[in-house]
Amino acid sequence: MNIAIYDLDKTITRLPTFTRFLLFYARHKNPLRLLALPIWVLALIGYRLGFYPRKPLKQFGVLLFMGAKMPANTLNQMAAKFADDIVANDLQYGAITSVKSNRAAGHKLVLATAAPGFYAEHIGKRLKFDAVVATKHIILPDGAVSYRIDGENCYGAEKLKLVEAWFSDAQIERGGVRIRFYSDHHSDAPLFDWVDEAVLIAANPSTKLRALAKANDWQIVNFS
Repeated sequence: MNIAIYDLDKTITRLPTFTRFLLFYARHKNPLRLLALPIWVLALIGYRLGFYPRKPLKQFGVLLFMGAKMPANTLNQMAAKFADDIVANDLQYGAITSVKSNRAAGHKLVLATAAPGFYAEHIGKRLKFDAVVATKHIILPDGAVSYRIDGENCYGAEKLKLVEAWFSDAQIERGGVRIRFYSDHHSDAPLFDWVDEAVLIAANPSTKLRALAKANDWQIVNFS
């Protein structure tokens, strides 16, 4: 069996998706929340300065623009509309060509992303992925979706753990498959090191990133 694993943001899409979904949801469900955009910009700066990690940042973003909890039906409808917009307007040509090529070759397709599963699942479905590994949010007793992340953010070493968990759930033995992984970011180094074929997606990789790819024998491809 051959498996092709893809990151989402700036690998399949041209631009990051998380902040865009927050604004998309707020614009459609409560436009007054868009007034909080300057606060979110400050929060992003704080993250860049190392004041806190990604998980609390993302939880704060959801709380700020979407609320403490979201009705499941409403969230699902908004996520579906957002996915339609992404698929129509923001996919990289090279990514779609690559996905189609791997599908035609019989590869099992897995989307592995730090993006929330509530919209990543919709994007994966539209692109005919076989599975989606993404950041999960807590489901509350009344069925609503909490702003709080269930477990850890699917990023860096945690992404590898969640992919391994998916392999276990799917009863796929690592030694019995050949895995190819596509991502734009060095934070995915744990997964790059774990797979058989690592493909770094970069239109214009920095000298540092190019050196890292060369040192680790990662192929560099431009999907744009």
